Amino acid sequence: MPRVLRHVVAGLVAAATLAGCGIGDTDVRPAGASVQGGLTEELGSSLRVYFVTPQGTWPVSRPAPAGARLQQAMDALLDGPTAAERARGLITQLPSAPQPVRARTAKGRVQLRLPWLVRDLRPAAVSQLVCTAAEAPDVGDDPVIEVFEPGMGDRPWPVTCDENGSAVPAERGASS
Repeated sequence: MPRVLRHVVAGLVAAATLAGCGIGDTDVRPAGASVQGGLTEELGSSLRVYFVTPQGTWPVSRPAPAGARLQQAMDALLDGPTAAERARGLITQLPSAPQPVRARTAKGRVQLRLPWLVRDLRPAAVSQLVCTAAEAPDVGDDPVIEVFEPGMGDRPWPVTCDENGSAVPAERGASS
């Protein structure tokens, strides 16, 4: 009986302690301003750049300073992954560039002027370029990327970035 009495007393002491812990009912109050950053960050304030993993191309987001985000993204691509991105296994297949890659939007498309011939690039490098360019603001979903090579005149080859992060020829008739 004394053992049962001790358990009952211990239970009553615990209940009294919890009942007096000071948590009371409070009224609903506004939570304050929305959280900034992370997944709530406005898409227009970041760059999306594609690098390579053993599984294929992989996009990373970086903060974007004000200005021409498309050209900034292409410049970031040529600079390669940051130390933190390399630590996560991201690499680039792009060779060093004798001149900058130039990118601009025109009539709902992206014009991408390369310093290399496409035939001299690895397929993953072409996908990095095309998919990074496809993230251009103000061109809509699945834009056509017009790739211009040096010495090849003004006849681009039209490509798009597929859902796997690979450069693929644009559908027939997409070129203008």
